[in-house]
Amino acid sequence: MTRVKNTTHVEPVEKMSKKQYTARTPLGVKGGIRAQGAALGPNRAWWSRRWTEVFEGFRLGARLGRGRSYAVSGQVSELEIVPGRVTALVQGAAPEPYRSEISFKTVSGAARESLVEALRQRPMLTARLLVSDLPQETEELFRAAGCPLFPRRKEDLVSRCSCPDYANPCKHLAAVYCLLGDEITRSPLLLLALRGITRADLVGEPPEPPRPCDMSASATDPVPFYGAPPEAEPDYGPATHSTARAPLICRLGPLPFWRGHERFIDTMEHLYARAAARGWTVWTGEPLDLRREDEKVIVKGASLHLKRRSIRADSSWM
Repeated sequence: MTRVKNTTHVEPVEKMSKKQYTARTPLGVKGGIRAQGAALGPNRAWWSRRWTEVFEGFRLGARLGRGRSYAVSGQVSELEIVPGRVTALVQGAAPEPYRSEISFKTVSGAARESLVEALRQRPMLTARLLVSDLPQETEELFRAAGCPLFPRRKEDLVSRCSCPDYANPCKHLAAVYCLLGDEITRSPLLLLALRGITRADLVGEPPEPPRPCDMSASATDPVPFYGAPPEAEPDYGPATHSTARAPLICRLGPLPFWRGHERFIDTMEHLYARAAARGWTVWTGEPLDLRREDEKVIVKGASLHLKRRSIRADSSWM
């Protein structure tokens, strides 16, 4: 019995390599909207952390970092927010910017009327919303109305972008999510606006305009016409000292959708510091020198130094 050995010849298979993509750098945008990092700070509010958790739960991978880089560098040139929809133009490597759009589920019909009435019946909750605070009770009210306050992508959020990337969300949409997170951190009312509930819905009808003054009052008696003179304001003493360079700006928080190259607070702190030093000089009566440091003449001994050039002065005649 003869055994036949299998001698089938197998051609060697070439090792497949990953397709190499050429690195593309996005085109710069003049005056683009820049994220200020408010949604990534250590002392974030609970609604800011929740938005970030929802956003990171979309499993963007490397697109998350690229989207944040786009948001920080100002690649978003336009951003429009209306109830239930956000549209943006994001500049990539192509000459034409990509159009990104995010649609949110809104409260409508009887559910909307019931939700607005429930919010108005809680004046303390409404007052906190109007001063950029978000009570956790608000989330329960939206859940009862059948519309979650924070987005759930598979249920109530639809996003699209005109870029050729097959992934959704892409890095351009990720940049828009980052900018929204910055604004939501500053003003949680944006979360309600995305669901179709505006500030006007919370405060109700505008107050009636003041009635015109009665001109029939006698000119010899100014009290009926102008009213009683106001009482003297109490003296509360000197204001408390603060170490913050720009306390009012820090109190207001980041400017919404800032278009500067540096953070708004950093820019204002630098300006406040310069203005405070010059204001103190004016208050003390000293002459104010508005020249730059490199334009000032400094006299040291018998030498003059001007713009890094030394000029020796002859003082033998003195």
